[in-house]
Amino acid sequence: MIDIYKKEINEILEILSENLDISESQYKAAVKSYEAVGDWLSKEGSPLYPYSPRIIPQGSFMLGTIIRPINDEDDIDIDLVCKLEGKPSHWTQKHLKEAVGDRLKENANYSDMLEDKDGGRRCWTLEYSDDANYHLDVLPSISDKNFTVLLSESFNNSQNLDTDKLAIRITDKEEVFYSIMTETEWWMKSNPFGYAKWFYQRAIYNSTKMFTLSESIDPVRPYQKSKMPLQRAIQLLKRHRDIMFSSEEYDSENKPISVIITTLASRAYDKSENIVDAYVNIASRMRSYIQTRRNPKTGQQERWVGNPVNDEENFADKWADVPQKEEYFYAWLDKLEDDLSTIKSSQNIGLHKLNESFSAQYGDNVIKKTFAAYGEKNRKLREMGQRKMAVGTGILGSTGKSVPNHNFEGSD
Repeated sequence: MIDIYKKEINEILEILSENLDISESQYKAAVKSYEAVGDWLSKEGSPLYPYSPRIIPQGSFMLGTIIRPINDEDDIDIDLVCKLEGKPSHWTQKHLKEAVGDRLKENANYSDMLEDKDGGRRCWTLEYSDDANYHLDVLPSISDKNFTVLLSESFNNSQNLDTDKLAIRITDKEEVFYSIMTETEWWMKSNPFGYAKWFYQRAIYNSTKMFTLSESIDPVRPYQKSKMPLQRAIQLLKRHRDIMFSSEEYDSENKPISVIITTLASRAYDKSENIVDAYVNIASRMRSYIQTRRNPKTGQQERWVGNPVNDEENFADKWADVPQKEEYFYAWLDKLEDDLSTIKSSQNIGLHKLNESFSAQYGDNVIKKTFAAYGEKNRKLREMGQRKMAVGTGILGSTGKSVPNHNFEGSD
């Protein structure tokens, strides 16, 4: 792709991904809400108080890859960890899960907001008002008492610390020993913070892009408006998936899950410094990172998307039981690669056709908003004499034929 077109398409994709992101006001509202939950759980007098409960975001909210739902009325899902430092010796997973739930129920507001009074499989879900348009999934967990120190060491010395030391133990109603086992080493292990460390290592694309990785999981870090190409590419991938599987042709329950998309995209990312190259190259390479491996538990060969911080965990483990999940994933990759050919040939189709193509891929409303913002930006630059148009394309840039400023005054 010629540099002039790449620059303009990159500009359009940057605006698009910004429009897919949640707003700063939504972000601040969610942070305020989960801070309040954390304050209630850790308040002096709370049964959890001796164990220093702390609410920490995980998943796409922590990684900076969260996107708005297609319909503005739908909820944004905010995934959180409620991390305790230790527990009474007799507590099982059931005790921990119920202790967090019981404390939430002691607050009249939170009690009314609980989606399920018995809790979900792993989390307690708090449904906020229609005006807020988000819900919080709170995952009870136990960490080592040195976790906070280890976390700081890990993210500030990102190359050295073993990510396994950042693992937490979580509750899961479907585990055989859910209500029996008191020793936490036998509880289910999860490592969202080790995963975050790995993700941000993959996302940093040059030596000048420096930041403390501990800031990336700070529960109250500032809203991140500027993002790295990998983060933007994943937002675009997730929106493309959501649009495709909003069709009645598909069972949306079996659409590709975000953790698989994020993991494969991160592995496929080639450190490109612009969104166009990152997005196109990731899409063309993702399938090559899907392995076929022997499952150590069943002895069967199966498709494998390994957890980068726990290679024994297969994010695609459901594919063997529900073949439609694998079928849908490859169908999505096929469509994604085909759709991205539009970007590669954008210099031949013009801006209008690109608009139409993107509307089908990402949704009419967000594309209208994107191209309106792109047009407004170019109007201002045109008025300053800084915009030119490449002949025959409608793509605006810094080279080509000068675009005159419009003068709408009539003449006699």
